[in-house]
Amino acid sequence: MVSKTEEEQVNRLESQVENGGGGAWEYLCLVRKLKLRRSDKVLKFGLSILNDPKKRSALGPEGSYFL
Repeated sequence: MVSKTEEEQVNRLESQVENGGGGAWEYLCLVRKLKLRRSDKVLKFGLSILNDPKKRSALGPEGSYFL
């Protein structure tokens, strides 16, 4: 069960990423931590990171956690 605060945080990050404000990595980490099922958003935001060489290299060793 997700608390109201956590749900608000997920929604805020999701909106921020959708509008080009960044925070995709934080969103992906939070969704994974809370074990939420948002596969369409995770796929979209994850691919945006993986397809951008600069963002992908910035992940460092944590990036392999999701791959």
